[in-house]
Amino acid sequence: MNHFLSKKDFKALAEVHDQHCISIYNPTARAGEEVDKNHGRLRLKNILKSVQKTLNEYGLSDREIDNYLAPAKNLLEDQSFWRNQSDCLVIFLRNQQMKYFTIPGDCDEFSYVSDHFYLKPLISLFNGDGKFFLLNVSLQDVKFYEGTRHTITEVFVKDLVPEKLEEVVGYDYRNKTLQFRSGKGGEAGAIFHGQGSGKDDKNIELEKFLRAVDKGLMKLIQDDDAPLILACVDHYLPVYAKVTSYSNLFDKNISGNHERTGPIELHEMAWLLLEETFQEKRKKTVKSLRDLSVSGKTSYEINEIIPAAIDGRIEVLFIQQSKDRYGLYDSVNRSLIIDETLKTGHASLFNMAAAQTWLNNGQVYLVQPGEMPFEGTFINALFRY
Repeated sequence: MNHFLSKKDFKALAEVHDQHCISIYNPTARAGEEVDKNHGRLRLKNILKSVQKTLNEYGLSDREIDNYLAPAKNLLEDQSFWRNQSDCLVIFLRNQQMKYFTIPGDCDEFSYVSDHFYLKPLISLFNGDGKFFLLNVSLQDVKFYEGTRHTITEVFVKDLVPEKLEEVVGYDYRNKTLQFRSGKGGEAGAIFHGQGSGKDDKNIELEKFLRAVDKGLMKLIQDDDAPLILACVDHYLPVYAKVTSYSNLFDKNISGNHERTGPIELHEMAWLLLEETFQEKRKKTVKSLRDLSVSGKTSYEINEIIPAAIDGRIEVLFIQQSKDRYGLYDSVNRSLIIDETLKTGHASLFNMAAAQTWLNNGQVYLVQPGEMPFEGTFINALFRY
């Protein structure tokens, strides 16, 4: 079962300030030797040993440390848990409480202990830069996926949405007439009963079905704003657009019946439709930073960026994905102590900047070195004022 990280979850995590908040990023696998030989489980076991050492440096007793880590250690014994992973397992611990999520996309093995959680690697899931949702829907099957530029992961929603039309409109229609043929542009020969017969009844039942699908799905993604793209026969899209309450339904669908289409192929078709939208948005943002570089509204200095992020003055933030800076921020004197490495009691300054920018409705982009607006820099900001 995928533990889906929603925008609401992310906001709640970003607002936590408490002693000894523990963040763990553990690379995992969906199948193969990694799973068969328990690599993910063994990796977590080693990470927990490292966290135990860090907590000891903070002055916690062995008993206190055992209590903090107990929920995560319980996962080590759950064999079924390790056979239902995505690409990255993210665990957050505090006060003997645990939240964990399975995330699409590669992650580095990493642990972090501070008075807040480490969320920077997850920020790209919520900034509109490559994240999308895909709903593959036909009258006989409903599947839902979370995708990024390079990955796609099925999110199991069977407890939220009907799996087929008959669950919504009843079982008194002929299944053999509801066969779907890819490339035909529709479900040939479909006969509907319940409300009556004919085209109007068919549309009424389709709308009722899609409304039920959307109602369940919105329990999961209502507060998000990533594009939602449909894989369906063409005439479903306008009907779904009519019934959905989602704010960012993509205006094109992956045409046809895709009951037998695998996630990798669906990802390729979805990205063909979505890529230009994402690229154009980022290009415009990069151009804005460069155009305003002489206006005083941009910066690549961490001493300027951290106070601005906390004040809610950052509109757009770019961070080089593999880089970080650590230290302490003095909110009274608005000054920084900066270090290249993470030391006990210090915090990730890039994580602080990213989380505060996002909480204040700014855009955050994690990019490769060659994609930074200002070449040779690690962090760039566009200020609102």
